[in-house]
Amino acid sequence: MTYVFYIIISLFLIVLQTVILPDLPVLNSVFDLTAMFVIYLGLMRSAREGLPVVLMLGVIMDNLSGAPFMVFITTYFWLYVGVRWLSRILQVGMRFRLAFIIVAGILLENVIFILAFGGVDALRQMPSTTAGKIFPRLLWAVIFGPILILILEHVHRIWDRWVRTILIRRSDSVGGRAVR
Repeated sequence: MTYVFYIIISLFLIVLQTVILPDLPVLNSVFDLTAMFVIYLGLMRSAREGLPVVLMLGVIMDNLSGAPFMVFITTYFWLYVGVRWLSRILQVGMRFRLAFIIVAGILLENVIFILAFGGVDALRQMPSTTAGKIFPRLLWAVIFGPILILILEHVHRIWDRWVRTILIRRSDSVGGRAVR
């Protein structure tokens, strides 16, 4: 049932990112919300749960975007690995460290995109327009990234409680006891 939750959240974030946010002038330069979900999975979930979802999300984003195939799979994989590595080095409990990990993740994602589309020369000769596009994303990530991570964690806890309640009711009704 956890994977059902991941699929619902992934689809919601993809629709929000591609359909709703581009029409809002203030929010059209916001960071990649699906990357934020990858960061959440890297920080808060086990590799057994997170890695298949990260790869599935990368495949979906590769198919929906006009980018070369495997760009999102590669980006999300390395973002996931990098966040898991950083979270082991740093203690995630403090909000400053959480914001640091989120900004590092969003920066890593943008660097991988720049390398994928322009190569090493594009990273060396990064024009100010590219830096001007990355900076607002990092600012959005610092401000709203930790809030989004906490919301995802809270919604996941609610989902887990709801699933446990459904399973308990089902097991009681199968066992011959009716629960009212």
